[in-house]
Amino acid sequence: MRIPIYFRIIPLFLLGACSQYQVIHVDESTTIESKEGYYYSLPRNVVTIDINVKQITKISGPYAAFASKYLGIKDAPQSNSTNFELNDIKINTYAEPDPSHYYFVDLSKCRSKKGQAMMMSLSEASLIQDVNDNSDQQIQKEREEKKEKNDIDYSETFKYFAETNLIEKIDTIVEEVTFDTATIERTLLKRSLVEKTIEQKAQEAANLLSKIKVQRLDIITGAQEVAYSDATVKYMSDQLAAMEEEIMQLFMGITQTEVFQYRYYYLPESEVYSASIPLFKFSKSEGIVKENNSQGEMVYIHIDRARNTTQLEKFIEKQKEIDQSEDGLFYRIPEYAKFTIKEGETLKAEASFLISQFGVITSLPARQVKVQFYPNTGAIRKVQIH
Repeated sequence: MRIPIYFRIIPLFLLGACSQYQVIHVDESTTIESKEGYYYSLPRNVVTIDINVKQITKISGPYAAFASKYLGIKDAPQSNSTNFELNDIKINTYAEPDPSHYYFVDLSKCRSKKGQAMMMSLSEASLIQDVNDNSDQQIQKEREEKKEKNDIDYSETFKYFAETNLIEKIDTIVEEVTFDTATIERTLLKRSLVEKTIEQKAQEAANLLSKIKVQRLDIITGAQEVAYSDATVKYMSDQLAAMEEEIMQLFMGITQTEVFQYRYYYLPESEVYSASIPLFKFSKSEGIVKENNSQGEMVYIHIDRARNTTQLEKFIEKQKEIDQSEDGLFYRIPEYAKFTIKEGETLKAEASFLISQFGVITSLPARQVKVQFYPNTGAIRKVQIH
């Protein structure tokens, strides 16, 4: 599920009349004497993988064993089965503060008190730009437990299976009656109700199916004696088609589908250039299973960086050695990376994104500036330097 960005109007980071300020990278060894200033963070990107797993359950029809004999169908399922498919995979990203890149903006050297009235648009997480709020970044919990399934009542699932279960049985009984020296045979008919066999029910269903097909053909071709309107013909044809389908289910069974949703997270590391990371193990008979399960095959996410900022990074490092002036606001220049997900050798999803931590970090001049940043990557959108 793609995480929407509602803050389309990007707020300004404004360093007003302050012409002297210092930006300090903060880590556990940093000591800051000044209390005049504020903190901000650069973003890093987390990759989300949303997966739909479809469960397909095939329920054998009660007359499946007689599908070949009475309908000529050879491939009617004779038993119930359950299979799983990776139905849909979507890859997206969202931004969060990078704990390795917090900065303190020291305003103690600003020349005037007026210059200290500086504005900066920060998110609740102290990102240098507004990003998705908490409601948009709520993490949907993984649904690892399967849903409980209701017991199947064949009398409801297969409507025409619930027909009259009794049939009249007629037995011929011959009695010998002796009167004195004469013997007379008397024939009696004994009637009783006995339960139909499953084959008798299947034969009746097949006969009914044949009658329905004939009736529907007569209606469609206009063989009936009454001239029905088009709407009436369509209605009767649809009703007979529905009955035909329901009777066919008694022989061919039914198919039920259910979709389970999963979400996985991957945090790209800046040192990675090309890698294959295991996400989960998938079995066509059990769905997503634990990694120690003997069933299934591991599904990987493959990362390939574009490396389009490599030369820029070398240039920036070289310039730092030459230019020893004070650094202004630090920001990121992100780098593209391609993400692909495969099930074995089958490609299931692919996408390309700008990843903040794959790029380089540099700084603006320490002077009056107005800057707009892209919220998801921390890259500069617009800058004005006075």
